[in-house]
Amino acid sequence: MKKKQQRLVRIIAIVLAILLAGSAIVSVAISLAYAEEAQPTERNQYSFTMEYLGEEQALRVSQRLVYLNDSGIHLDRVVFYAPANLFRRQSALMYSDAEWTDVFPRGYLPGGAELLDVRVDDAATDWGFQGSDEIYLRVACDLEPGQSCEFAFDYYLLLTDNRAFLGVSELDWRLSDFYFAPAYVDELYGEFMLSTPTAFTRWIHSPAADFTATLVLPDLFLLASSGIEQAETDSENHVTRWTITAENARDFALNFGLRYRESVRTTASGVELRAVTNLRGKAGKLLDIAEETIETLEAWFGPFPVQQLDIVQSDCTPQLLDHSGCIWLSEDALKSDDLAHLLRTAIARQYFGFSAYAQPGADAWLSDSISEYLGYLLLEESEGNAAYLSALNAKVVPALQLTIPGGLVVTSDASLFTASEYGIVVRDRGAAVFHELRTAMGREELIDGLRAFYQLGQQTDVLTEMDLVRCLDETSGKSWEKFLTDWVFNIGDYVDQSIDWLD
Repeated sequence: MKKKQQRLVRIIAIVLAILLAGSAIVSVAISLAYAEEAQPTERNQYSFTMEYLGEEQALRVSQRLVYLNDSGIHLDRVVFYAPANLFRRQSALMYSDAEWTDVFPRGYLPGGAELLDVRVDDAATDWGFQGSDEIYLRVACDLEPGQSCEFAFDYYLLLTDNRAFLGVSELDWRLSDFYFAPAYVDELYGEFMLSTPTAFTRWIHSPAADFTATLVLPDLFLLASSGIEQAETDSENHVTRWTITAENARDFALNFGLRYRESVRTTASGVELRAVTNLRGKAGKLLDIAEETIETLEAWFGPFPVQQLDIVQSDCTPQLLDHSGCIWLSEDALKSDDLAHLLRTAIARQYFGFSAYAQPGADAWLSDSISEYLGYLLLEESEGNAAYLSALNAKVVPALQLTIPGGLVVTSDASLFTASEYGIVVRDRGAAVFHELRTAMGREELIDGLRAFYQLGQQTDVLTEMDLVRCLDETSGKSWEKFLTDWVFNIGDYVDQSIDWLD
């Protein structure tokens, strides 16, 4: 094992030395008259062909993206996120000193994407990383509004031993935010809006897209993903060819590992649930919680947003990482008393984090505050009002009794918080805001307003704060902007009121 690790270190060191020597700008002089060649598409289309390189802890990836210019302006370039390159340099990672040992228990090793080639409509183009951390990639193109083209990226994905969103550990290989994804264009200013990485909530703007992927793995591995998986076994060569599809999804993630056990259940409405874990007795509990949660959410908000939900044990450093159609839970989370609430909240985010979508950095509360509070409402639906109040007071009241420096409020941009501040302010105090709203307008009226907000999200690319206010107003027949604004900005006043119980 030590020799293997030393070999990996040498491979990564050589690769990164090559990258750092020549990664500033790769230029090829060509004509860019290729924009009309790709077929028009209503939303972006991703496809991945991945080759598993187990000894090197890497994958060879061929990524294709049919990209639609829906910005309303002419584009002479597209700027892509390259989040895998956060692992290229220790200084680029967004983990605090307190989190570092948990994320890298055996020490930090560099990794990331070794980009071999970028093409547009199968023609060479100008491309280069921008910024010292190389997590943004500029690719030249020539796209009028409404036109499409195909971007092609060929790269090695070098995974290091860690417990982060992307990497390898004793239990599994984790791939989330591993691919090149286009940034959001502000058509008013003609600029690509680039978010600041965070470790505790989503930060990349993700337009709905369709994904397909293929990956061949040794037949002892079990794969889970944010899409629908199909497995074709080659017994002679002891491998399995996995094909994954995900339509109209906000992101794409997968993980695979050894020693997993799989349990499957289908809800009354036809949602396929997969629980993938190596802890005995946990799969049934996960499926029970998920089935009950989905049944309630469907009664409140309509059909579940995805056909299949994978709930997977993973060596991720936070207790939970969730994706469209896929939820990763750490072993600590699976063994914790908070398991039901964590899972309920994550399943609620399938509605209010991926299907009904708000800007993940600027308006993160429209996903995380709402979903956190729905976790408590789901507990109330399952176990009654006394259980709801007990859980809400046990978690939320301590957050109301703390002083948070810097004037941070529930609606502050996620990049301004530390991980602990975000949990206290956006998740816990945000839940308190919705509790106050529920107290003022009534439980069923609040659910009606959230239902209208969700339904609007099915027709709108990005939801805003005023969309929420408008939906609450229209379903209740009253005006809630002043009330909601007051509580969003002044929920911290509880700290001066010695509140010890919420009724």
